[in-house]
Amino acid sequence: MGAYHPRLCRVLAIVYLAIAVCLAPSFLSRAAAQDAPQQYGVAAKRPVLQAACRNCPWGMLGDVVKKAMSSYGYDVAVCHACSGEDGARIVSKRLMPPEVSDRQFAEATGLQPRAPIDFGVTNAEYVQAAYAGKGGYKRDGPLANLRIIARVEAPAYLMIAVTKSSGITDLRQIAERKTPARILAGVVGGLGSVDPILQFFGFNRQDVAAWGGKILVGNALLRNPDFDVMVGVGVLANYPEGGMWYEMTQKKDLVFLPVPEELRRKLVQETGAVAVDLPFRYMRGVGDDPVPTVGYSGLLVYGRDDMPDAFAYDVAKALDEKRDLIRWTNQPFSLDPQTVADGDGVPLHPGAEKYYRERGYPVK
Repeated sequence: MGAYHPRLCRVLAIVYLAIAVCLAPSFLSRAAAQDAPQQYGVAAKRPVLQAACRNCPWGMLGDVVKKAMSSYGYDVAVCHACSGEDGARIVSKRLMPPEVSDRQFAEATGLQPRAPIDFGVTNAEYVQAAYAGKGGYKRDGPLANLRIIARVEAPAYLMIAVTKSSGITDLRQIAERKTPARILAGVVGGLGSVDPILQFFGFNRQDVAAWGGKILVGNALLRNPDFDVMVGVGVLANYPEGGMWYEMTQKKDLVFLPVPEELRRKLVQETGAVAVDLPFRYMRGVGDDPVPTVGYSGLLVYGRDDMPDAFAYDVAKALDEKRDLIRWTNQPFSLDPQTVADGDGVPLHPGAEKYYRERGYPVK
């Protein structure tokens, strides 16, 4: 060990102190910047967007909006926890993002921006119901301040399938025989739940439980493969809400049942569905012959009537000019100039309307 030099130690101490004094303002300013709340909002060009988990349809489109808007100088903050029916409510009432649920955390949803929501992405039927104050929005009353910016087509099919081993050839048999059926229920587009489907076939959730069956959640992280019936809306894509079709058609021998014509007409009239057929060999279990069903399409990028016209114009323009971003998602999204301005009863924002009129796109 070297000799101790008091004078040298004092000199070094003075040098270290001088360095610390010089660097202190820099460290303090950085700490203050980290602690200071970030500036959000349209005026700061950092608007907050209501969406859903990153690989969910709304979240996927939300990320497209973010990328498209970056070309116009905006840094969109996406709320990946603003999912479900509450989305339209959060946008209309300019609420803060909700806490991340355990399920969302397991899906890798991180911390959310701590600022009021400026605009959103959700299913068209949610915005339409919220604007009219129907369904789950009856207690809110009409959320009449909602305005659409763009409609993005996102087709999905109502599908009803049974396992070959169940012996079921018509869901009416469940009620007739009081079958203890295990029903894997997924998301259901404009229906709100699978209940209208079950009721058409003569039974409900309570009946299923009373007969010894159960309703299984189809979009849980761990899907239960022990089922007899699958009901829900989906497409052939591995995303959380439709993943049960993607996975279970590979694991089980399924038979896809046609949707009865009476039910098709009812869904078309009451829920805005479109009468379609499942495509040829669409999934394992779908054969060569057409399988009659209904389809739903349409996600809305939307906001409120207090949104600046210039911002709504920029969103509409960005999505239109950067539509190639929409093309390469894991969902069958498309931006159709013939329908992009169609809110089906929900007014178009004046800023978006200005852009579409300049482009010559149809505006109702």
